[in-house]
Amino acid sequence: MPMKKRSNAAKIVIVMLLTGTFGLMGWRMFNRPTPSEAVSISTIRERNGMPVTSWSVAQSPWEYWLPLYGTVRTSGLSEVYASQAEYVTSLSAEVGDTVVHGQVLATLDSRKAVEKVQAAQARYNELSLRYARTQELQKAGGSSKQEVESVFSQYKEAGASLQQLQTELTRHKVVSPIDGVVMQREAEIGLLASAGKPLFVIGDPKRFEVAIDLSPRYISMVKNGEKARYLTPSGEWKAATVKRVDPMANAVTGLYNVVLDVESQDGENPQLHVGASVETQIRIEHDDSVVVVPYESVREMEGVAKVYVCSGDIAVERVVQKGRTNDQGQTHIVTGLAKGESVVLKGADRMYDGARIWIQDPQEPGEPSRQS
Repeated sequence: MPMKKRSNAAKIVIVMLLTGTFGLMGWRMFNRPTPSEAVSISTIRERNGMPVTSWSVAQSPWEYWLPLYGTVRTSGLSEVYASQAEYVTSLSAEVGDTVVHGQVLATLDSRKAVEKVQAAQARYNELSLRYARTQELQKAGGSSKQEVESVFSQYKEAGASLQQLQTELTRHKVVSPIDGVVMQREAEIGLLASAGKPLFVIGDPKRFEVAIDLSPRYISMVKNGEKARYLTPSGEWKAATVKRVDPMANAVTGLYNVVLDVESQDGENPQLHVGASVETQIRIEHDDSVVVVPYESVREMEGVAKVYVCSGDIAVERVVQKGRTNDQGQTHIVTGLAKGESVVLKGADRMYDGARIWIQDPQEPGEPSRQS
């Protein structure tokens, strides 16, 4: 009997649980909240305006560096000439060789000079003996003082002539005037050396310059002494200066030659090598205070540059005169904008005059621009 009562009680509990569960489900079904109607993007834009970011216009320092490529060469060049017109008989240096001061680079035909030295040496030896004998005769009373002085004069002249010819003989050896590298060699065995044409050009390996070919459109903007820089193989920009600008263009290419003087500590710059091509920049514009804006805020169509000035929640189209855009993405605005105004930045590509705007996260000058 107790077992039957417990079974009936369990059934009652199960029935109650099932009744409660189905009742809760039914209540939720009939009392489910009605979902709100989805709002389209066009509706949001119609209500709030087109979402954009803005840029607050201010005046900032300005520089524009013209990117160019140049060739490294040595700046300490020494031309080596023959001291006399003679044929080249031997060569001791080639282009690219490292040489030291006084090192023999070439020799000239010295046969005639050797013969002259030998004759002068014989003449000098003869007069030396004659002078000695004349002195002995004078002591014995067999020669006058005038005869001794005459022979002595001839002896001294022969010595001076011998010394001059010996010096000229040494000049048949063409030597390097500096420590450096052979950059150019015009000498060839059998070639008659001329006093007006260099046989060798020696470059100082510790002194560099960079030669650049410049388009005529920029020639009026590049001045002697202007700041420049070059990129080392390690990716570091190093300072340089415009050393000179050739006044005439190359007759074949039409380009002007510009030479940069490279600054280097203690006269050494191991990161540069003669003949290497390097990336350079020359500063052609600089000002302490101009109006600049991010380049993406300026729209240009058919040669007309425009920005969209934020006037409350309305974008007003403004024609501006723009200058160059530097490598930081900043565009120089010459006229058309004033300090304190705001322009549309993100969203400028889809603007039109009178568009309603909804400014999101305005930017201040000096912040990196946020592109869409």
